[in-house]
Amino acid sequence: MNDMSMEEAMEGFSLNKVKDGDILEGTILKVNKDEVIVNINYFADGVVPREELTNDHHEDITSTHEVGDKIKVIVLKSDDGEGNVLLSKLKADAIVSREELQKALEDKTPVTVKVEEVVKGGLRIFYNGLSGFMPASLISDSYVEDLKAFEGKKLEALVEEYDEEQNKLIFSRKALLKIRGEKEKARLLKELKEGESIEGTVSNITSYGAFIDLGGLIGLAHISDLSYGRINHPSEVVSVGDSVVVHVLKIDRKNEKISLSLKSRDEDPWNRVHEMKVGQVYDATVKKIIDAGAIVQVDGGVDGLVHISEISHDHVTDVHDILKEGQKIKVKLLGIDDERRRVSFSIRDAQEEDQSFYDNEESVTIGDMFKNLMDKFTGEE
Repeated sequence: MNDMSMEEAMEGFSLNKVKDGDILEGTILKVNKDEVIVNINYFADGVVPREELTNDHHEDITSTHEVGDKIKVIVLKSDDGEGNVLLSKLKADAIVSREELQKALEDKTPVTVKVEEVVKGGLRIFYNGLSGFMPASLISDSYVEDLKAFEGKKLEALVEEYDEEQNKLIFSRKALLKIRGEKEKARLLKELKEGESIEGTVSNITSYGAFIDLGGLIGLAHISDLSYGRINHPSEVVSVGDSVVVHVLKIDRKNEKISLSLKSRDEDPWNRVHEMKVGQVYDATVKKIIDAGAIVQVDGGVDGLVHISEISHDHVTDVHDILKEGQKIKVKLLGIDDERRRVSFSIRDAQEEDQSFYDNEESVTIGDMFKNLMDKFTGEE
């Protein structure tokens, strides 16, 4: 093989001439804390200063970049005055990113961004060499209390607005969550079955129940389905943010409504109701006073109604005059209605049972005493 002449060698290099603005792919030859040396298939190596490599002032580039890694760069200067080619990864990323962002905006496809810092009104976002903004109102589909929790995190988001001429780039994580939520909502409405159990999160509480987020589909657990015991407000059982397992009671697919229950079938007090005996007297607590009487709960968890007519032998106009919520009482079991799952008690009859016991005990004792005395006097005569 003939030796290559100087002219031929130079001609070979001339095929790989670089000029300012060229975007190239190179291979990392060396990494130190201040710069990265890159082979760009040119007679001179390329140099990427730290400030042209990353926006993260705390990043240790010796651990994030390795010899042999491929890297896309743009030529800033074909000769930096020291025989090297000055390169920038950030600016190359930005050029490529503009095309990606434009396509992502048109196709409504998500991109992965990094949160640089919290700024007034939202988050400063970095995407492959480009700086953007995510307003606080577009961070989530629910209220975010502490924006600092997002600093340094990578998030998936949609491109909300992109105007290269005005240097305007807005991202929305909320829009992406909404789209994914709608997809999950549709899936749940299609696949969920009545009687199934599913995990959810308490998203809101009202006086009449708790709203449970099942992951895109919000269901309602009515206050009566939160506990077997009587409660005055859902907050006695759950709090916003709680993770709960709920049972699907009813699904209205047409109106996209779902009824849920927090009550476990295994803990149903009705399973123990037939351990009780009609006519037996039990210790109980007044749980709630209503116009028709009082709801009481016997020890063991079974609830029942004491009708106003079963409270006292005397006429009762206002139950509050006789009973107070939380009051300890004795009740007599009058009946069990399995079909309507109702239990009825009587305070009046329970008092009669107690009184008749003491009355009988007292009369027997006094009668016996008088009888014995009379027998004694008769015998002495």
